[in-house]
Amino acid sequence: MRVISLPRIVLCSCFVAAVASIAHAEPAWVQVRESAIRAKPVYYSPGVATIRYGEQLDRLSTEGSWARVRTKTGEGFVPVSSISRDRIVLSVKDISKVGADSADVVLAGKGFSREVEQSYKKENPSLRFDRVDQVERQARASISEVQSFRTSGGLR
Repeated sequence: MRVISLPRIVLCSCFVAAVASIAHAEPAWVQVRESAIRAKPVYYSPGVATIRYGEQLDRLSTEGSWARVRTKTGEGFVPVSSISRDRIVLSVKDISKVGADSADVVLAGKGFSREVEQSYKKENPSLRFDRVDQVERQARASISEVQSFRTSGGLR
C-alpha cells in the first residue's frame, strides 16, 4: 500500500483550490467612472488598485454588498453596485455622434441621462438640485482623509 505524505496532500489541496477559484471567476464590467479595489471589504480599507468605467475584471465571489475581484493590476474588494454582469461597450465614435461627455455616458449606462434629470427637475421644482451639484463637486475625500476621520471619530 502506498502512503501519501501530508505535504503532498496540502500541496494538492492548494492546487485544487487555486484551479477552482479560477474556474468559478465570472466576468464583470466596471459601471462607475472610477473606483478603488480595496484590500478588505470596507470603504476605509486601503486601495490596492484602481478600476475605471468599462474595464473588465473577474468576479471571484460576493461577501454581502462587496464583490471580491481580480484585474491585471490587483485583487481585492469593490462594492457590488460598482460592477455589472453585462458587458459595457463604449465607442468614441458613439459619444461624438450624440455630443455626450464621459459623465453622460456613465449616467446613461445606469439609465440616468441629462434628459431624465431635466424631466425630474421639471416635475420637482421645489427641490434644490444646485445643492446636489455642489455636494458632488466638493465630496471628494482621499483614503488618508477617510482614515483620519475614522480614527478621530473612534470608528472601527
